[in-house]
Amino acid sequence: MTDRSFLLAWRGALGAFVLAGSTGVLYRIGLATGWTAGFDLVNIRHAHSHLMYFGWVMPALFALMGTYLSPAPSTRRLPRVIGACFAAALLAYPLFLAFGYRPVDLGEARLPLAVIAASLNMLVWYGFVLYYRRARRGRPRSHALHLWDAAVTFLVLATLGAWGLALLQPFGIDDPRWTTALTHVFLDYVSEGWFVLAVLGLAYAVLAPRTGWWDRTSLYLMVAGLPVTFALGMPG
Repeated sequence: MTDRSFLLAWRGALGAFVLAGSTGVLYRIGLATGWTAGFDLVNIRHAHSHLMYFGWVMPALFALMGTYLSPAPSTRRLPRVIGACFAAALLAYPLFLAFGYRPVDLGEARLPLAVIAASLNMLVWYGFVLYYRRARRGRPRSHALHLWDAAVTFLVLATLGAWGLALLQPFGIDDPRWTTALTHVFLDYVSEGWFVLAVLGLAYAVLAPRTGWWDRTSLYLMVAGLPVTFALGMPG
């Protein structure tokens, strides 16, 4: 990944962070005063949280990992993935702000436009996973790569929770326990799995400390505990 591509990606991620943060400010103003600029308060929260995930942390981590991973054949592939990530995030943002998860009438059809846009984001994540697999191939094994392997695995597992949510209605499943469980699979695997492990991998890649049995053991313990973290958010 070239310096110019990285700079553009970083500026784009910071811009998304500012927009998402400003939306969060509007949400808190709405809580305190009731003024929401004409938007539904719940929709403001959805727009804020999704843009923080889709437009800030995702492309920022993709770009940072790419500075250590991108071999010459992949230098143009990663910027395209990051560009698609920004496009999908900015498409989802106004739709969540205007409609939230509510279906919208389009002719004779009722479509959850924001959910469709959010699904496009996950397809872009799969593009990064493919890039990562190719960029990682043949590289010397390191603790940073072990952490990133685990992070990418949890990113893929998180999307299964989101796809599961999308399938509940077609299969006629109306149990709130399923909705809550799959929501937490998505949110917790992204935040506790992908985010945390990817950032730890960056720390090891930058600092390059000597590693030993404790580093490997700590990774094994994290990976063993993360799959059940979603259960902590389930109501008793």
